[in-house]
Amino acid sequence: MKRILSTILVITMLLSLTACGSQENEPEVTTEATVVSEDTEIVTSVTEEEDKAEPGIVGQEDIVAVFEGVYSYTMNVYNNRPYESNGGTYYVLENDQYVDIYEYDSEDAAAQAASQFDAGGTTFYGSDDTITEYEYIYPVHFWLNGSNIIFYCSETGEFLQDFNALLGTEFAGAGCDYFRPTYANDLIYALWDAGYNVSYKYCSDTGADYLKETVSACALVVSNDETIYLFEYADEYEALDEASRYSMTASYYSGYGFTISIDYASPVHFFLLDNVIVQYGSSTGELLDAISSVYGYQFAGVDYDYDGEKPWYTTGTVEYDYYTVPAEDSGALAVFPQYVIIRSADELEKVHSDLNLTIASYVDTTWELLTYKYSDEWFQNNDLILLLLEEPSGSISPYVTDVTRDEDRNYTISINDDKPEAYTDDMAYWYILVEINGTKVNPLTGVEIVSSRD
Repeated sequence: MKRILSTILVITMLLSLTACGSQENEPEVTTEATVVSEDTEIVTSVTEEEDKAEPGIVGQEDIVAVFEGVYSYTMNVYNNRPYESNGGTYYVLENDQYVDIYEYDSEDAAAQAASQFDAGGTTFYGSDDTITEYEYIYPVHFWLNGSNIIFYCSETGEFLQDFNALLGTEFAGAGCDYFRPTYANDLIYALWDAGYNVSYKYCSDTGADYLKETVSACALVVSNDETIYLFEYADEYEALDEASRYSMTASYYSGYGFTISIDYASPVHFFLLDNVIVQYGSSTGELLDAISSVYGYQFAGVDYDYDGEKPWYTTGTVEYDYYTVPAEDSGALAVFPQYVIIRSADELEKVHSDLNLTIASYVDTTWELLTYKYSDEWFQNNDLILLLLEEPSGSISPYVTDVTRDEDRNYTISINDDKPEAYTDDMAYWYILVEINGTKVNPLTGVEIVSSRD
């Protein structure tokens, strides 16, 4: 069998990268000839600059606006005098978060009360020399706001960064970068079961502007001095799309119109579950068992011992469908065969326009009818590989006989395009739309087109 290798053009761009991570997992962005290295550290949305300007005094309506419209809530008024205040207003959010506004006679009185808390906000030293210990259901945070003290109690710290931006740095509580989202709990429990202590930090920005936008990001700082990063995406399809952009070893990432090479300071591992991607870099791999117990085997990264199935490394025949249609001419192409990996409706239309793809005039269909099913919804969990073929005779009608994937996630598409016993001596061109069902194809994937002709 004659093997015909197809080529694809990859644009490589050099980008500057600062990860939302420790130096242990610091990536270096490279092209084939250039290496760029930058020291990085965990980035939170609250800086520690001494000259950072604190927000001014804000009104109660601004405080309520943080959670209003996100969750329903009830409002109540205090009848007692918590923390030696004059009482105040408290809000109970539907998801077990609490926001209290304590009122004082003056700014000086509020500042005096603030000075009577311990750093964690769990002990209040009364002006009458009493000491009151508080046990809160969730971590708490306190801010001084003019003649008010603002209290926020939440397991996740979901609105913490919003309150930090509005009210300035908290004077007592769990810390300005506290963030323990519910999607991190299973991994936290697994780490606890393995004997590790874990603290949590909010990552406001990965610093890697080439990555898809996240809903939130969390850093788990483990007691063995390693850090695990969790990135939440809008839905499972957004996370799957992002995951599919890494090469098998995570050494390449392909974005929209660019490709970068990434050299990590230590072996790196990426995991995917639902709408969350986990990144773990380590020279020892000490936490891999705990992470794998929750997320299964990695989707990209350096291989490691794993007793279960490795679904991301599945090889052999993949599920596919295909459509063939004669082309009017060679379009904008001079070399055949060619292939294009298409991952969205916009990309499909761009390929159609750029390559001047025109269906043969004698065919009773149009490009719009041929491709109408390929909506954004269809592309959420499927991809296309468009084959562009040149045949030595119009009598040849090529069709797909097999699609396989190897351990490096490269595809081989077998085409039957044998000449019939009697055939015309004219050139013909074909488009074959190969649907890869139930998965996303890495934009860096290699595709080998195998012809049945000798």
